[in-house]
Amino acid sequence: MLYNKKNKEPFNFLGVKSDPLVKKMINLLMRDGKRSKAENVLDKAFQALDQKYPGRALHVFYLGIFEAKRDVGIRLKPKPKPRGQNNPYNVYIPYMISPICGLNLGMRAILKASREHSLSSPFWDNLSQEFIQASQGKGDVISKKYILNRLAGSNKRRAHLSIRRWSPFIS
Repeated sequence: MLYNKKNKEPFNFLGVKSDPLVKKMINLLMRDGKRSKAENVLDKAFQALDQKYPGRALHVFYLGIFEAKRDVGIRLKPKPKPRGQNNPYNVYIPYMISPICGLNLGMRAILKASREHSLSSPFWDNLSQEFIQASQGKGDVISKKYILNRLAGSNKRRAHLSIRRWSPFIS
C-alpha cells in the first residue's frame, strides 16, 4: 500500500490513474484488452516503489521515464543495387525524434527490459527495479540509450541523408 510522506494514510491510486503518462503506461502494459490486469501490475509496481522510497513512487516513475527518453534514432540506409564496387558495411543514418515519441520509446524500452529480467521474480517487481535503475541513470535501458547516442554521434556526418529534412541534427 502506498502512503503519504507526512501522515501514514494510504496513497490514492485514483488520482494517479488520471495522469497521462500513467495512462500511457497502462495502455502499453495491456494485452488483449485486459486493462484491469495491467492496472493491477502497475499498482503493484508502485507499491514496490513505495516500499523502497516512501511517498516518492510517482516521482521515481517520472524520473525513470524521463531518463529513458530517446532523443536520437538511427535507421539503416537502404543498400543500392549492386553495380561495380559495393560497400560491405551498413550505413546508419541518425535522425531526431520528437519529444512525445521519445517518451513513448523510453516507456517501451523500460517494459522490454523488465520483461527480459529473470522469471523467478514477479513482473511488477522487475518493472519497479527497472524504474529505480532508470531513475538513477543505470541499467540496461540507459546503457542501450547511450550506445545508440554514441552510434548516432559517430554517424552524424551522414545526417544530411535523413528523410526528415525539416529537423536539424544536433552537432
